[in-house]
Amino acid sequence: MKRFVVGKRRELPSQRQVKECIDIGKKDMQEKETDLDKIASDVEKVRQTITTLDFGGTAEGTEQLESSIEKAEDVTASVFDKENEELEQIQDNGKEYETEIEERETTSNSDLEKISSTSAKINTKETINELVNAKEAVLRDIDFLSEQIKRARDAREKSDATQRQLEERVNRDRRDRG
Repeated sequence: MKRFVVGKRRELPSQRQVKECIDIGKKDMQEKETDLDKIASDVEKVRQTITTLDFGGTAEGTEQLESSIEKAEDVTASVFDKENEELEQIQDNGKEYETEIEERETTSNSDLEKISSTSAKINTKETINELVNAKEAVLRDIDFLSEQIKRARDAREKSDATQRQLEERVNRDRRDRG
């Protein structure tokens, strides 16, 4: 028979839900990184093309060619910026979830302290044994939450590093035509 103080227990995610949420966030970041890598490659290819052109036609043709190539670079860089913002949003959502899990870990640590404090005041062996079981359950949950925090943080930090590298590739030779 389970008894809880009414109002104290709120809707809590299962361990499976926590793990799945982190897995989905990691997968979403990786997919967006792959998209950004393709776009960064396109920017680099357009820039490489610019350096190979001879511009040997007429003045008007050369001007139109140069303008069109620059627009191709600009539009591709703009697509990169849009996709990059979407990656940042995914990373922000991951950071928020990471913070939520950290709060759950803090709460579990607080519960562990309360159980330990109570068990120190108990005289009945059977009660102490059950409180030991409760402590072990909380410790397992804390370990799980710690592991998930690490997984979420590692995925986000890897994504941040990849994002910085991709931004560097796109921004390296970005023309200032404003």
